[in-house]
Amino acid sequence: MTKKNMDILAGIGFFAFAGLLFIAAGFMPTREGGIAALNTGFYPRMLSIILAVLSVLMIIEAIRKQYVQKDVEAWWTTKAAFSLFAVTLILLVLYPFIMKFLGFATASLIFITTLTWMLSDKAHRRPLVIGGISLALTVIVYIIFKMVLAIPFPQGMLI
Repeated sequence: MTKKNMDILAGIGFFAFAGLLFIAAGFMPTREGGIAALNTGFYPRMLSIILAVLSVLMIIEAIRKQYVQKDVEAWWTTKAAFSLFAVTLILLVLYPFIMKFLGFATASLIFITTLTWMLSDKAHRRPLVIGGISLALTVIVYIIFKMVLAIPFPQGMLI
């Protein structure tokens, strides 16, 4: 069985799992009144929809690859790509620990800015754009979760 066929089968499997997850989330207990987004089944249903969309995209991409032949180097074969992967993994591991000390907003701003800087093309890096997008993303997430949904964030030395 070729990798392309495996991708199609995996996509079908993920799509079926997404459907089962969506159905199972409907049986979770709900609260009467209040915001529907705060019920226990809302988040699993959103994840199942995202999984279903991504599985369809995986199937489409696998079918498309059957008609387009090109040799692509694996990401782990070049030292630069592997080092970017390692840095991303290290940042993801350190993020929760840094959040405890600096707080959500500061840690998120540092995390998003650093990750965007590291993963962007060196020729097209624009510090003001990266900083602005990182700041806007952090502020939007903070406002939605902290102020609108009233979900507390870890508070550190800073905000």
